[in-house]
Amino acid sequence: MSRWLMAYGRNMLLLCVIFMLSSLATNLVSYPVWSTYIRSLGASMTELGFVFSISNAVSAGLQIPSGMLSDRYGRKKLHALGTLIGVFPPLFYTFAMGWVDLIPWVVLSGVSIGLYLPIRWSIPADASTEETRASAYSWINVAFLLGSTLGPLFGGVIADIYDIKAPFLVCFALLSMNFPLTLLIQETGRRDVSKMVRRSEEPPKIMPFSSVIILFSLINIIQAVGIELFFPFFPIFVMARFPVDVAFTALLYAVGFGLASIVVQVQGGKWARAYDRRKIMLITFALSSPFYGLFALSQNYLELFVFMFLSNAVLNVSWPAFQALMMDLTPSEKWGLMNGISATTFWIGLMIGSAAGGILWDAFNMFVPFYASAFAILLSAVPVLFLKETRGHKT
Repeated sequence: MSRWLMAYGRNMLLLCVIFMLSSLATNLVSYPVWSTYIRSLGASMTELGFVFSISNAVSAGLQIPSGMLSDRYGRKKLHALGTLIGVFPPLFYTFAMGWVDLIPWVVLSGVSIGLYLPIRWSIPADASTEETRASAYSWINVAFLLGSTLGPLFGGVIADIYDIKAPFLVCFALLSMNFPLTLLIQETGRRDVSKMVRRSEEPPKIMPFSSVIILFSLINIIQAVGIELFFPFFPIFVMARFPVDVAFTALLYAVGFGLASIVVQVQGGKWARAYDRRKIMLITFALSSPFYGLFALSQNYLELFVFMFLSNAVLNVSWPAFQALMMDLTPSEKWGLMNGISATTFWIGLMIGSAAGGILWDAFNMFVPFYASAFAILLSAVPVLFLKETRGHKT
């Protein structure tokens, strides 16, 4: 632990805890519980996608301003404000009498995410060097995915033992505990100049910043559309195809997404330090895409677990490479802005994908969103071809 703290610092330790608690809390009410709850309030599949899209749209509209403000004025206060706002929506969800009643609190949740998300992804860049950046992001991903692994499973079990509203109350309690931790993070951003590389000392970037923005934005939008075409509707798909309950669907998410993603993060960080990060992204995007289409062809429980596990394990091994390369191609004084743009474009893709997935399901059948998802994941590899690596590699 002492060596880890020396390498990454106190901020990284606090941020890992914050990511883990926040991810655990929000994933208690993630897709299995959330989708089932919205449907229980009378929403159609199209209306379910609309609820997801509202939050994504609000969040997307705030993330670029939040990143810019954190670059200029510091990250701590804005991060704490966004975290505090996010405490309350899970509690208010439990008072809804119909799906329309969720909309004000979904908007508030989008405001929260829009404020804190680009800041949380900028602090690891502040706290690391070019050599340790990929590993720093791999540890952040591990913390985030621990919550993603345990949260859906616990949420499904709590919902089955008590009722569908119980996970929202536990989520509210955990987010309330998470907020004080944000106050302990030391200020970074533009005011903490002692820990930032001065602009005059920073080497020139090998790509224009405008090109970096365009290419990473395209990757985010296309890939997010591909993921969200089926992700909100997957619990409904599973329960329609097989005689399972919410707890089983939550276990499928926990293993197929959370565990599958977490076991590859440390190795992904090592590969991102050793090899061409563009090639890692190209290979993983291309290899993972067929498995998203194979979901629709699953004939039994084992195939569901295998296809979901392989798709997410292969795709998400690229996370450290993606984030580290994006930061290395971005001037340090614009890290917050770039993370805001990255988060915004990803949220735009989620907004489009969730809306389109519901429409495809209702207009055609429940298999079409999975086929469209596979094509979109493969298509997201195209912009990677135009990126440039920033450093040499081991062979």
